[in-house]
Amino acid sequence: FENQNFTLKLIMNIQSNTSSSWDSEIVTEAVLPSVVLGLCFLIGVPGNITVIVVIFRHFKQENFTMKLLLILAASDILCLISLPMWIYELFYGWSFGETSCKLMMYMVFCSLYGSLLMVTLMSVQRYVQVLYSQYWVRLRGTGEKVLLVIVWVVACVFASYSIVLGKVLMDDQIPQCKTNYSSDGQRLAVLLSQTLLGFVIPFSVMVTSYCCLHRKVKQRTFFINQRMKRLVISIVVTFFIFWIPVHVANVAEIFSILLKSSHPAASTKLEKFCSFSENIVGSLSFINSCINPFLYAFASRNLIQRCLHARSHDRIC
Repeated sequence: FENQNFTLKLIMNIQSNTSSSWDSEIVTEAVLPSVVLGLCFLIGVPGNITVIVVIFRHFKQENFTMKLLLILAASDILCLISLPMWIYELFYGWSFGETSCKLMMYMVFCSLYGSLLMVTLMSVQRYVQVLYSQYWVRLRGTGEKVLLVIVWVVACVFASYSIVLGKVLMDDQIPQCKTNYSSDGQRLAVLLSQTLLGFVIPFSVMVTSYCCLHRKVKQRTFFINQRMKRLVISIVVTFFIFWIPVHVANVAEIFSILLKSSHPAASTKLEKFCSFSENIVGSLSFINSCINPFLYAFASRNLIQRCLHARSHDRIC
């Protein structure tokens, strides 16, 4: 019966409030995140499947950019298909066992890191391929495959802590699949690594690559294409918008740990803020996987048009 407590609380709240004003805690902890996650699932999964179909139909497999888009779409699908289970957990708690909790957390983090690294690699590839094409040519074939394997190995390593720390914990008598830290030091290390490896370093690489590329080739045809400029700007801005809330919450949690002994009152307030915003900011991280197909593939529809033109002349793009 413990798994039903949260649902009963929600039902009683609806029945007892004729003014239809819901309890803010319920709205924040379950309703808003579930709406966001549900929309991400309904839009993101078909969108990414469409990207995969379009790439297989219109692009040759030797195109490294298309390989990146293909793997990005696959990793996004891997992340998004877990959303129904997380939505179920928001209302009923985690009732699938601890092993599935660890595996599901690992799959999500692995796919998120994989998607993140693929986006970062796109920016590096665009920079090197345009300005130092002679070096990129040397990577063709085996070198590109090795690079992709390295990216996935790194993503799997980055996500490995979830296998060790993932655990089913009781939260207000409701089982929740969460990260279980053995100490504040361990918690601090994980949060710092998430912020550095999951935002600061990738975002810095993306911004540096595109800024250097724009500065060095602005007189060339690459950036005369206004659609390409908009796509590049969208990549950086979208990444920032949908990941900064997650890492702001991480930084707040880091400070709550550091201030625990010297400023306990401030630490408690930060802890409450992190607990209050946990589900909301967590759900925002899935939006990026949802809009990736529109951002990288559909926004580059000129590529598809060129491929269709090439196919009409018996060529493969």
